[in-house]
Amino acid sequence: MQMKPSIYNFIWPSGDSGKLMVFNSLTTSLVEVGRTHAELLNVPRFEYDTLPIAAKQFADGLKQGGFVLEDQTDELKILKFAYNSRKYHRSGLGFTIAPTLRCNFACTYCYEQSGENQDKRDGQNVFMPENVQQELLDYIKRAAKTVKGVNITWFGGEPLLGKDIIFDLSEKIIAITGENKLGYNARMVTNGYLLTGDPEIVQKLKDSRITAFQITLDGPPDVHNSRRMLKADKGPTFDRILEGIKLLKANEMRVALRINVDRSNMDGVLKLLDILEANNLKDMPIKLGHVSAYSAGCKSIENSCATKEEFTVLNQTLQETLRRRGFKTGQTPYYPSIAHSCTANQINAFVVDPDGDMYKCWSEIGDKPARIGNIIDFKQRGKDQRMREIGWLTWEPFEYADCRACKVLPICMGSCAYRAMFVNKDRPDCAEWKYGLEHYVRARFDREKEISF
Repeated sequence: MQMKPSIYNFIWPSGDSGKLMVFNSLTTSLVEVGRTHAELLNVPRFEYDTLPIAAKQFADGLKQGGFVLEDQTDELKILKFAYNSRKYHRSGLGFTIAPTLRCNFACTYCYEQSGENQDKRDGQNVFMPENVQQELLDYIKRAAKTVKGVNITWFGGEPLLGKDIIFDLSEKIIAITGENKLGYNARMVTNGYLLTGDPEIVQKLKDSRITAFQITLDGPPDVHNSRRMLKADKGPTFDRILEGIKLLKANEMRVALRINVDRSNMDGVLKLLDILEANNLKDMPIKLGHVSAYSAGCKSIENSCATKEEFTVLNQTLQETLRRRGFKTGQTPYYPSIAHSCTANQINAFVVDPDGDMYKCWSEIGDKPARIGNIIDFKQRGKDQRMREIGWLTWEPFEYADCRACKVLPICMGSCAYRAMFVNKDRPDCAEWKYGLEHYVRARFDREKEISF
C-alpha cells in the first residue's frame, strides 16, 4: 500500500535536537516525533508494506493524526466537500436583525455610514415598522416547518435603541420555535451604553433569551473615549459601558469583549487589562478587532489601519499576556481550528434592516444596492438580487490558485469573503494564521509539555 505525507503538514524544530514538532492544518493535530523515521514526512510517497516494523508503527501513529495518508486520498477534495456540505446545509435558520440603524455613538472608524444620518433619510424607516416585523415572523413560521433551529443576532446601529421591538419580536419568535420544538439561540452586538439606566432591561434580555453579548472597549478610558464617544455631545462612554458589562456578568450572562485596534490605539490595549482585572473581569473572552477600511466611508481612516503583520504581532503579545495573567482566553494558548464558511456564504442566513431589506453580510447593511431582496416580497424579487445572493452562496476560496496551493487553507478558508469579493478586488484576505501560525502552535506545544512534566 502506497502512502504519502499530508500536503498540510508543517514541520518545525521542537527544541530537542533529536525531535521535531509537526502540525497538520487539516486535522489541527500536533505531535512531537523523533527524527529516526521522520524522512517519511519528507518524501512524495512511500511503500508502507515494505517498511521495517518500527517504521510501520511510526507511520501508523502519524496516520491517526492525519500526518500521513493513503496515496489515493485527495485532501483538497475532502476539504472542499466539508466546506460546501456545511455551507449548503438547511438544518438551521439564521437572522441578523437590525431593529434600527440609528446609533447613539459617533465612532471614528465606523463603517456603517448608512446609519449616521438615518433620521434625515426620506422613505427609510428609523425603526422597523410592524408590517416588516410581521413579514419577518411569517418567514420564520414558514421556515420552522423544515429547520431544526433558529439563531438570531440583534444588530444595528445600536440595537438597544429599538429594545421594545427586540423584546416583542423575541417573545414571538420564541413562541414559534417552542410550538415547532426547535432549538433557539440569540445573541447581541451592542455598544453596551444602554445596559444601565433601565432597571428592568437585564431581566427583559433574559426573558428574551439573549444570553451572549459582544461589547467593545478600545483601551483605557482616555483612549476609548477619544474613539467611541456619544454622538449628541461627544461625551465619554467608557465608565458606563464598563458598568453595563459588570451588570451582565453579575446576572450570569456571557460577554465577549472586543478591542478594535489600529495604529492610534495599539499601545493602550494592555493597559485595559489592568482595569478589567481591578473590576474582576478576567473570566470573559477578549478578542482584537482589526480596524480596516471596508467601505468608501472608511477611507478617511485608511492610513491609520495596521497591517496584518502589525496586528499579528500585537495579538501575539496580548495572548501571551492573557495567559500569563490568568485571563480566560489565556488559560489555553490561542490555537487554530478548522475554518468554515462565513455565515454570509451560507444558504439559510440573512441580514435584515429596518426597511425589511435583506443582505447576506452585515458589512453591507443599509447599503441598498447590495440588498438581495426585501422580506415583504422576497419571492418576487428581481433577477439581479437573486444573482447577488447566488454570488455570495457560490463564493469559495477554492476558486483561487493561491488558496488551493496554500497549506494554511483549512484554518483560513480565504478569511473574510466580503473583503475578497468587494474590497480586495477578487483577492482573498489571508487570515492571521498565515503570519503567526508557528508562534501560536509553539505556544500550545510548550504549554502541553509543561503540563505533561
